[in-house]
Amino acid sequence: MKNKDLLHAMTDIDDSYIESAKPEEKKKHAAGRHFIGIGIAAACLCITVGAVVLAGRKFLNSDRQPDVPNSSDPTPTGNADTDGSSGQNGLIPTEGAGDSPSAALDGYAVVQAEYPERIPYPKMEEYSGDWDSYHAAQAKWREDQSDRVSQSRDCAENMFFFYAKTMQELLVSDKHENRAYSPLNLYMALSMLAELTDGNSRAQILELLDADGTDVLRRHASVLWDANYADDGTVTSLLANSLWLNQHIRFVPDTMATLSDTWHASSYQGEMGSEEFTQALQSWLNEQTGGLLTEQVGNIRLEPQTVLALASTIYYRAQWAGKFDKDKTAEGIFHAAAGDIPCDFMHKQDIQNYYWNDNFSAISRRLENSGAMWLFLPDEGVSVNELAAGGEILQLLQNSDAWGNQTFAAVNISMPKFDIVSEHNLAEELPRLGITDILDPKLSDFSPMTRDLDGIFLSHATHAARISADEEGCIAAAFTQIAMNGGGMAPADEVDFTLDRPFLFVITGADGNLLFAGVVEQP
Repeated sequence: MKNKDLLHAMTDIDDSYIESAKPEEKKKHAAGRHFIGIGIAAACLCITVGAVVLAGRKFLNSDRQPDVPNSSDPTPTGNADTDGSSGQNGLIPTEGAGDSPSAALDGYAVVQAEYPERIPYPKMEEYSGDWDSYHAAQAKWREDQSDRVSQSRDCAENMFFFYAKTMQELLVSDKHENRAYSPLNLYMALSMLAELTDGNSRAQILELLDADGTDVLRRHASVLWDANYADDGTVTSLLANSLWLNQHIRFVPDTMATLSDTWHASSYQGEMGSEEFTQALQSWLNEQTGGLLTEQVGNIRLEPQTVLALASTIYYRAQWAGKFDKDKTAEGIFHAAAGDIPCDFMHKQDIQNYYWNDNFSAISRRLENSGAMWLFLPDEGVSVNELAAGGEILQLLQNSDAWGNQTFAAVNISMPKFDIVSEHNLAEELPRLGITDILDPKLSDFSPMTRDLDGIFLSHATHAARISADEEGCIAAAFTQIAMNGGGMAPADEVDFTLDRPFLFVITGADGNLLFAGVVEQP
């Protein structure tokens, strides 16, 4: 949906428009519909923007409703009711919506995002021995992927600073518990938040994102989305964004249009504080993350004071380029900080590059038609916190070809199967990343979002991630930044790489950007 459609949607919404806003089936994506490999990863971030009631200011959800703008007012526009009741301009769930996630959303839909279509990966059996046609189709698929990935690699260097800062904040902990997050998902959500803010509020976000302005973020969003959105039959990597709007508030249409067009953000509007609208948001989050984070999603609420909620998700599945043999999986001991834990270890010998320095050793396991899962094993006496806080692994991820200590060897891999979940309260962690003003109603500036209210502030921000890996596939993360490597042991023709103590992993997309990163303390 383009700007002119969204401008109309934000000013005059009736039942017929709600019907037309429903996406065609082919434009929806359901995160769980492709089952490629067993490796799965999902992350979601939900940011809630609320308002305080201040004397002399306009009130949210009070008896006084915002004035409906007249036709000569070109700036804020929305769908407030003149009588304060829920009429055709105040969206309420349509009757008979049903229990399915998609049906629960339709009654609130203002704008449904259209997702890019991808060239399907050719299957040999579909060509009946016509090898020329098969190879031509395969070349077309690879050319399309290469074009998208190359553009994104050009902007990756600008994101290393953000990856390093967030990794230090979200993966370093004194608690011996599993930790994970999605750098790409967090970058997308904070970039959208920058669109909703101005002044020093925006400046603080831009500083963390290492961007000169929102035009840079929009350019990055476009190429990152293109490179990392995949639904072609080999890899499932689904990105999704949405806005949840208070039906009594008028929103600046140009801002909403930008989020729709650039960020593929769907918009839903309803009664904040109602159980039905909260359940609609939860249904959307569960649908987009394949139901992997239901417990964490269940804790998210839309309060009566909520002006807007911003939700962003990523769902990922991929196979190993070389799978583990299930017959070789055997029970072993993982030496966790709290004591030894028996678990299943996968075993495989790969002829590949092996990297090391004074603090860690590392390998990279390719994911079919995607990026890789990098595995970092701290040396004895070195903690995973030291790896997450330092710059050495980021330097390796940035340019592995230039890494001094590497050898091509037969690597005997012993890796535990794992399934970890992690949740972060970003409202507590953002100030340590330099973002403070949006949390203070006296300092925050959300004027690009709405001019109906003062005292708007970020009230909640939750980020959750889940990653699992087994013999078939994995999902992980990737991050990059600059640091120098040191010397270490001499290379060997055959190397044992046994992940039997806390380790760090990173999953990169095909463009080298970081999809997921985490620390496994207890597989």
